[in-house]
Amino acid sequence: MPAFYCPDLKPESKRAVLTGDEFHHLSHVMRKQTGTNILLTNGKGLLAQAIIVKLDKHHALMDILSVEEKSFGKPRIGIAFSLLRNKHDHMIVEKLTELGFKEFFPYIGEFTVRKDTGNATVKFEAVAVSAIKQCDGAFLPRIHPVMDFQDVIALIREEGFRPLVACEWKQKANRYRLIDDDSDLCLVIGPEGGFSEAERAWIQEQKIETFSLGNHIVRAETAAIAAGGLLTGILLAKDPGFY
Repeated sequence: MPAFYCPDLKPESKRAVLTGDEFHHLSHVMRKQTGTNILLTNGKGLLAQAIIVKLDKHHALMDILSVEEKSFGKPRIGIAFSLLRNKHDHMIVEKLTELGFKEFFPYIGEFTVRKDTGNATVKFEAVAVSAIKQCDGAFLPRIHPVMDFQDVIALIREEGFRPLVACEWKQKANRYRLIDDDSDLCLVIGPEGGFSEAERAWIQEQKIETFSLGNHIVRAETAAIAAGGLLTGILLAKDPGFY
């Protein structure tokens, strides 16, 4: 069932309260009634079965029936992506949150068409919350601030990830090879216009690993979702319990 976001939920919680947007969604959109069983997520690894015991004009009170604690998947997986037009970057956040990606690194490259108006991170966070609710996700991913391309690569490394660039200009190099150790991984997807010659040269100078998704040219959001599905598939083959 679709979950409701309750960030204050704890392993020892016996009761929980929904207010604000989550209360509105529960009572006015989903039209849940007293006595209805619902699922709660705190975005930090907890999923709880609960029953609504009271509804008023401003909040819902629930008794917690059971709590399940999910283990954080290892290795950590993240993705860096350029801002895209027409909310196609929202699609990246939505679909890869559903697949279990834990960190998102939005950036602006030389060929990025859309610029950040200052609220991109907030909107991405809202998309991620919606995705974990829709798909009963236990973990809300971390959305980093929008940065320039070279700065975002530096941040990826500072956060302990090994960057892997989806390379559309050398399709036969390292085809499909994503994992050769247990290090935390961050896929890096190019902008709608691809990487510039200067960015390609810098990637090579930095000795950043590259991989290919095949012989077809695909849109940036397609590349992100395809690479994300490929990576999670490999991790699940190694560990069926990967979450």
